[in-house]
Amino acid sequence: MLAASGAAVSAPVLLAACGGSVEDDDRSEGDDPELLNAILEQHLAVLDATKAAGDGPLPDVVDELASARKASVTRLESLIAERDGEATTEAAEAAEAESATEALLLQLEDSIEASLASIGDLSSPTYRQTVHRFITEDAAAVAALRSEVGGDVAPDAFVFGSPATAEGSERPRSPGAR
Repeated sequence: MLAASGAAVSAPVLLAACGGSVEDDDRSEGDDPELLNAILEQHLAVLDATKAAGDGPLPDVVDELASARKASVTRLESLIAERDGEATTEAAEAAEAESATEALLLQLEDSIEASLASIGDLSSPTYRQTVHRFITEDAAAVAALRSEVGGDVAPDAFVFGSPATAEGSERPRSPGAR
């Protein structure tokens, strides 16, 4: 279910992962640990949110997401260590909502936004591809959960852009709001 629903929403992420030309590339390996830690904080928060949402609609989707996020946490820690960084153990601030499922949806949105904000600045194409996979997994989970609870299946970050590109605009923070 995740693979089928993620296929429809992953195309915009491919564009974000492309980056700039070699001539104006100012990416630095030294920035990678900080960028990856920003993503890791969100993945830890998503993992926490899956624990609370496990009894909600689509427990199989939540279980699959939890398994994927556990693997991503391990992978991110490994990538950070490759760049001689220290992986964070602190999760990002938890999203608050009326239900655990809505909180998970909001946390997934925050995870996608953090990944989109960092992906283009990562120095390695392999790192960017890895983060792209994480974005696709999160987007697929958003689509699967929203199809069950109602609302637009496209993640807000794909529709409204990242906070940096939509500065000054007020985007909805509700899983079904448009």
